[in-house]
Amino acid sequence: MNLEHPDFQILFDGLLYMAKHLLRTQGEFLPIGAIVTQDGELRHVGAKTDEEFPGTHVTLQILESGLKEMAAEGTCRAAGMALDSRLKSGDWKDAIWMTLEETSGKSQGLIVPYAKSTIDGFIFSDPTAALDNPRIFFVGNSNHSKQ
Repeated sequence: MNLEHPDFQILFDGLLYMAKHLLRTQGEFLPIGAIVTQDGELRHVGAKTDEEFPGTHVTLQILESGLKEMAAEGTCRAAGMALDSRLKSGDWKDAIWMTLEETSGKSQGLIVPYAKSTIDGFIFSDPTAALDNPRIFFVGNSNHSKQ
């Protein structure tokens, strides 16, 4: 898959690895995140809440808020999130949906369809591009005011 920015490959690989691990060990997963630091290192990011079972929506809000904060502080040069989602049409019913962004506001959405398998636990299809809009890095952030 041709990703639009070199940091997107780092994020994609890290998020896909973690999502597959969570699916294989738990059968599902709440939204997860990752950043590429200013030094080019991958760091996984999670959402912390006091609720025992916060649900997808609450977890996504907390995660997205934390990533926006890191972006505004200049902690990262790229960030991404992955969600366990359902597909509305086609042969595949489940998918890992990812959104990847970098500091200039470029974003790329990806969907990795998967299915439960009685033999290997899960099988995964090739990733496909998905429509996406920036959610974490915005042109108005302090990172962009120096243009």
